[in-house]
Amino acid sequence: MARPKSYDRDDAIAKACMAFWQHGYQALGVRELERLTGLNQFAIRSEFGGKEGLYLEALRYYADAAMTEEFSPMKTGGIAEVMAFFRGLVTDGSLTSSDFGCLIVNTGIENARVQSERLDEAARAYWAALEAHFRMALERDAGQPARFDPGTLAKALVSAVMGIHAQNRAQQSNQAGRYLVDMVCANLAALEQT
Repeated sequence: MARPKSYDRDDAIAKACMAFWQHGYQALGVRELERLTGLNQFAIRSEFGGKEGLYLEALRYYADAAMTEEFSPMKTGGIAEVMAFFRGLVTDGSLTSSDFGCLIVNTGIENARVQSERLDEAARAYWAALEAHFRMALERDAGQPARFDPGTLAKALVSAVMGIHAQNRAQQSNQAGRYLVDMVCANLAALEQT
C-alpha cells in the first residue's frame, strides 16, 4: 500500500516556483528545497523525477500563469495591449513584475552553464508563445499595406522583454527596466498613431 502524501502537489509546485525564482536552479540545494517546499527528497524523486523534474513543473506553472493572465489580452487586442504588457513588467502587483526578474529569463541564463535540453525546450516554448502573441496583436494594427513588419517587431520585443527582466534581476528592483519599457512604449505608440 502506497504511503499517503503529506503535501499538496499544486501548493508544492507553487512554492518550488517561488524558491527557484528567488534562488536559481543550481544555487538551490535539495535540503533547502525541502525546507522551502515542504517536500522531502523521496517525494522530489518519486513525484517529480528529481530536482530538474520539479524545476520543469515550476516552469510550467509560471508559464501557464503568465500566458493565462498576461499574454491573453494580446489574442484579441492590438498595440495598446502590447504596451500594457510592457508596462506590467515594471508595475507593482503585476504577475510579470518582480525584483527577481523572470523565471524563464533566469533559466535561460543559468542553462548556458547547466546545458539541460529539457530546460532549454521549456524556455524556448515560452519565448515562442510570447512572440506569437506579440505578432497576433501587431498584425491587427499593422494596416494594409503593412506599415511595419509584425514578425520582425515581435522578435525584437521578445529581446526587449528579456533585457527588462535581466535588468530588474541584476538591480533587484522591478523598476530597473523602466527606461527600456518607456522607450519601447513610446515607439509602439508612434506606430499606433501612423
